This record gives sequence, structure tokens and C-alpha cells, in this order.
Amino acid sequence: MTFRRFLLGGSVGLGVLLVSACGGSSSSAGQEPPPPPVSPTPPVSLSYQGLDGLIINKLYQHSGVLVAASDDGVYRQASNGSWAAAGLAGYEVMAMSLLTEQHWLASSVQSGADDMPDYVLFETFNGGNDWHEVDYQFGQAGDKEAIYALLFDAAEQLVYATGIDVLASSTDMGQTWKTLYGDFGGFGQPKTALTQSADGQTIWYGGQGAIENGVFYQYDVASSEAVLHSDLFPNPSSIKAIRYAPDDPQTVYVSAEGGIIRSTDHGQSWQALLDNVNFRFYFDLIIDPDNPERIYTAGWAKNFTEPQPLIVEWTDDGGENWQQYEYPEQAFFGGVRSMILVEENQQQVIYFGLFKGGIMRMPLP
Repeated sequence: MTFRRFLLGGSVGLGVLLVSACGGSSSSAGQEPPPPPVSPTPPVSLSYQGLDGLIINKLYQHSGVLVAASDDGVYRQASNGSWAAAGLAGYEVMAMSLLTEQHWLASSVQSGADDMPDYVLFETFNGGNDWHEVDYQFGQAGDKEAIYALLFDAAEQLVYATGIDVLASSTDMGQTWKTLYGDFGGFGQPKTALTQSADGQTIWYGGQGAIENGVFYQYDVASSEAVLHSDLFPNPSSIKAIRYAPDDPQTVYVSAEGGIIRSTDHGQSWQALLDNVNFRFYFDLIIDPDNPERIYTAGWAKNFTEPQPLIVEWTDDGGENWQQYEYPEQAFFGGVRSMILVEENQQQVIYFGLFKGGIMRMPLP
């Protein structure tokens, strides 16, 4: 695996340093070593979009509407590119589902009077102008458990949700929930990754198990059975995102604490694409739809109080070789917690949601 790192004084520049290369051969005695390969111009141009100081838990989009779930409410991108508050100030919004351009669900938490978490599911029918609390039944014996991920199946008009140890579905937009796999009241850590195959027949979800091990499930909708995938990353680990390749329904990517893996046979076998990362968290990845061999990601070093650099990483050959670009601003909270690919004026653009650093924008070349 080869790494090239670009240290630049601006938002775009030429690569200047070859960090490491695996599998190279030494030159013969008495011969000059071959010249280093010419580094290409990195396909990176980052611009700051605002919301500094906020933890951006997740970015969402529906019909051109871009929304951020943060540790202090919901924010919506305006037509001029700026971001404005869209309700739920004072709540940490853990997950959302944009059912339509205006109809959204938001799972949130707020500390109660006794400092115990108060889990609330909210709903808006006008794009965040007004919210009301949903009297929902997600939990055991009437208890309201946390919803850590939401996903809407528009074809079946089903909402999927995950908790600590449960995958559930709702046919009434979040009011009542049916257990599909696992149990309410289970042990472990949040299952925040949730993805559906294009044909709707496979649900993937995951996070962390009871012993700080990275776990994810491959749930078959027709049979109601699930395959558990575990110990595919060095533990402790936590699964953060699961994505399908845009050009192959059999190829699945998983990003986690510890790197990125891929399966080309729909989960039967897995290969490491990005590893030896010293337990760095990779909350998401983006596959270029016009060039599926080009994959982008960016990580977060688990640091809650100090700044860290924003480092964008990408591969042009499906993970064989990786390059890095470090954003030049140093006193910056650059840890990435969410990524999303959108189309703006017929150009593909990646948005990065940061931990206390707001939102960054990067158009693809």
C-alpha cells in the first residue's frame, strides 16, 4: 500500500512528499535509483461553510435540501449556501430521516432534571419551521429507548431504526415499532450505521458490541434472518458507515474505528483497504459515482477538547494506493464525523461534517 501526503499552503496545490511505499524494490549496486513518481495535483479544494463550534453528527439530503443534525439542533442549507437554524435548539439530534423535502423525523436526546437522558422523537411537516413530539413506542415495556439511526424505505413506506441491540420498523412514520431482529433493552453500544440495498432486500446495521468490539449485521428482509460480522477490525472498534458501490450491488464498503474494509461478494468475504491507522475513526466514505475506483474518506482522532487537522484521504485505484491532503489551518477542529455526496449545478460535491469544526465543502474534479 502506498501513501502520498500533500502539505499545502492553500486549498489546492501540488504534492510535495511521498510518505511511504510498500512493495518497492531497491536499486542495483552502482546504479542510480529511479526518480520518484510525479505526484498528481490533488483533487482537493476545501472551503469553510460555517457552524463553527458545533458537532455535526450527520448530514442528510432530500431533493436538493441539505440538512445537518448537530449537538445543538438541526440546521438547513439556504439557497445561497449559508446555514440557518431549523429547530430543536438545546437538543442533541442523533439521527434523522427526511421522508420528503418537508416531512422529517429527528431522534434526539436532552438531559432531564435528574441528569438522566430524555429521548424524544420529533416530527416536522414544514422543513424544520415547526416541530412536534411524537408519542412513540420504541423500547421495552413502554420505555423510550434511544434511536441511533433512521432510514426510510420510500417504496414500502417503512421507517427502519436501530437502538442498542435492535433493528425495528414502523409503518406509521415512527409512532409504533416492530422488532425485526435483536431485542429492546439489550446490552452493548449504539448501532449508528444503517444502510439498505438498492433492491430493498438487505438491511445492514452496526456499531459496537458489549465488549467494545466492532459488529455489524446483514439482515435479509425476506427470511428475517441476519448474519453477524465481527472482529473484522482490531478491537476496540466501532462500525460507523456501510455503503454500496454505485456500480456493483455485490460490493459493500464498511468504515470504522480502525480503517475501511470491502466485500465484493455481498458479505461472504472481506478485504482491508485502509488499515494500520492506529485506531483512527473513519465515520464515512464517499465513492465517486463517475469513477468508482476513486474513494474519499477522512478521519477523526478521538480527541474531544483539542484541535486536530482535517486530513482528506483518497485512492484512485480502489484502495491499493492512498493519498492524503492536510488542510493548512492548524488551530482547527478538523475531525470528520459525517460525509455526504450531493450534486450542485451538475457537479458532484462532498460536504464534511466536523467535530466542533462546522461544515466544509469539497467539489470533485
